[in-house]
Amino acid sequence: MKKALILGCLAGVVVVVLLIRFFPSNDDFNMDNPFWNGLKDFQKETKASSISYISHLSTIFSPSGTTLFIIGPSGTYNKEEVSSISKYLKAGGVLVLADDFGSGNLILKGLGLKTRFSHHLVVDPLFRGKSSVLAKAVNINIPLSDIKSLMFNYPTSLQFKSGEGKILVTSSSFSFFDDNLNGKKEKNENEGPFPMIAEIKYGAGKIYLISDSSLFINSMLREEENRKFLKTIVKGKKVFIDISHHPISLLARLKSVEIKIYQIASRFEVRYSILLILIMAIIWIRFKKRRLEYEEDIQSILQRHPDWDEKVLKNVQRSRFNVRKTKRKGIKNG
Repeated sequence: MKKALILGCLAGVVVVVLLIRFFPSNDDFNMDNPFWNGLKDFQKETKASSISYISHLSTIFSPSGTTLFIIGPSGTYNKEEVSSISKYLKAGGVLVLADDFGSGNLILKGLGLKTRFSHHLVVDPLFRGKSSVLAKAVNINIPLSDIKSLMFNYPTSLQFKSGEGKILVTSSSFSFFDDNLNGKKEKNENEGPFPMIAEIKYGAGKIYLISDSSLFINSMLREEENRKFLKTIVKGKKVFIDISHHPISLLARLKSVEIKIYQIASRFEVRYSILLILIMAIIWIRFKKRRLEYEEDIQSILQRHPDWDEKVLKNVQRSRFNVRKTKRKGIKNG
């Protein structure tokens, strides 16, 4: 019964470990997430590598051959992080900042730019997908003029500062701000067209500002020409994506811990140390089992013959054990 319980517990642990390892993440903007809100297709398309700390940008050998994506940022970017982004851009790197109601404005302010994400919801009752919040942009300028339309998902707009760069994509003249989500144009709600995507030169690099964090998620990458747009802005570049400012679920944390343990256990010296420990544990268990059997035999004899001497019995048992051991050696040698 005890043995079955131990085996059952071990089997349960193995099942849990396998589930953690192989069950896909469902975190927003996670590159391992194959569901509607993930970036699995984005990762396949761009072969992007994740950056866990913005300070790691300084380790990129040639920034001019790379593109950094910051998608749906949350939390605060401190001065050191913004400084790392600034140095990366000045060295020729490309930043794609896709945001709607996140903390993208903190990055723009830290970089000394005047353009901002407006944080107003843009809807379009005419140029749209299944609903007006799936706003479609058809006013696309050079160098993206070969792209006919893009589909946004609950987008905001850009408060674009004239002279900082150029507007590449705007919403239609039928679009408007719908902050109260009633689907109707109110007197205090502005009408389009609104800037949706802009390009700003920064040092030797440049910044693409996209007023929608959802443009590249799995469910949106197949809409209109969103995939073509992605291919256009990353063409010939090595792609990185910042994951340092995304909330991490318990499942993602457990996956990370499990992967780190596996990486450590895969090292040569660790692998053989574990093997040696297992061999020693097996030898100890077998020795312990034989000793228990030996003691149980003596106790069983004593119960039947309580007047017998326990020390004499142990000596007899030990002698019999040594005789059997000698015979086994003789058989092997013969």
